[in-house]
Amino acid sequence: MTKEQKRNFWLYSTGRLVSLIGTGVQMIALPLYILDLTGSGTLMGTFSLLSMLPGLIFSPIAGVLGDRMNRKKIMVNMDYLRGIIILFMAYSAYQGWMNIAFIFTAQVFISILDSIFGGSTEAMFPDLVPIDFLTKANSVNSSINSVSRIIGPILGGIIYGFGGIKVVFLINGISFVISAISEMFITYVPHFEGKQKISFKSMFSDIKEGVIFIKGRKGLKELLLFVMIVNFLLAPILTIVLPYVLRQEIGFTSEQYGITQSSFTVGILIGSILIGTIFSKNNPKKSVTLGLTVEAIMLFIISGLFFPNIVTKFGGASWTLLIILYINLMLIGVSNAFINIPIDTNMQKMTPTKVRSRVFTVVGLIAQGAVPVGAQIYGILLDLMRGYQIALFASIVSVIVIILFLKIAPEETFNPKPVNKEA
Repeated sequence: MTKEQKRNFWLYSTGRLVSLIGTGVQMIALPLYILDLTGSGTLMGTFSLLSMLPGLIFSPIAGVLGDRMNRKKIMVNMDYLRGIIILFMAYSAYQGWMNIAFIFTAQVFISILDSIFGGSTEAMFPDLVPIDFLTKANSVNSSINSVSRIIGPILGGIIYGFGGIKVVFLINGISFVISAISEMFITYVPHFEGKQKISFKSMFSDIKEGVIFIKGRKGLKELLLFVMIVNFLLAPILTIVLPYVLRQEIGFTSEQYGITQSSFTVGILIGSILIGTIFSKNNPKKSVTLGLTVEAIMLFIISGLFFPNIVTKFGGASWTLLIILYINLMLIGVSNAFINIPIDTNMQKMTPTKVRSRVFTVVGLIAQGAVPVGAQIYGILLDLMRGYQIALFASIVSVIVIILFLKIAPEETFNPKPVNKEA
């Protein structure tokens, strides 16, 4: 890496760490504030929906903007805009104007701005570092995400408890402004020349071009299909089935359940560090295969731990069972890093910069769109079946999908030829 590339990378990463910690503080505190204000679980759920849905719907357009406009300017402006909105929320809370309608409206705008920011920054990142450094760079980014997810919620609970929601907004707003200032010093040459005209017709045409690009690349298409199916099968196990089993079927306290919530993120952090150091030169196929194998084994073990007779042998909601579950969930997090970092790196390598925003946002829309569908289905199944039965079934189907993927996925899925940056 050149001196300028190192500088760009650390400016990008530092700004990201600061803003992600600020976001983590707000995302843990705001639902608590809504609950304290209204006592309504439904409104908490609505806030969660508004945090995801507008951005998800807007993501294809965000992809077009990221390919048609200067990505650095988008990144900086989105951070400033989010900072201004959140600082205004802090001022509103201080003045006593804050209400649920105001929070929900602001969250819709923030979700859309998040989408525009993500569509550009994810596509811009591979242009900031050399191709042979991408795996290490992605492992550092993954570590930053993990650290922010650990620190942010902890700080959010403490800050909200001592200073209230206005201090939470103030800290998050300032974090976005600091992030924007850091990003302003990044040296970035736009991936196009001249002004790019954008119209509704060109937007739909550009989105279509991104979809066509995916369809024309077998390695990318197989990868997307696999990620979509796995997200559909496994993400709801961690977000829907696990909380239900731990609280309703096994009977862990809220404090014990809270402890398990850090396990997956701690695992991702450990896995990211391992990928960035010891396994940085590892063949991507070996890393992905190892990660998928370990993840499948851990899911089977967790399914077994959910069986009523096994729970009884451990004495019910005991600390021994909790520690074993924590270790298993942490290992799933480690394996997740071994899967996701090489996959992200390969997607960056096989996608030219001029269509990268569109391709990444379409991929994100399809992959993440499968999660709420799976969550809804698993939620219905929990009223019809026991949690351990669902977990076991999902584990068996996942193993079949993993074996098929490793057998039929072309070599370019794991070891793609880097595309020309201007291709």
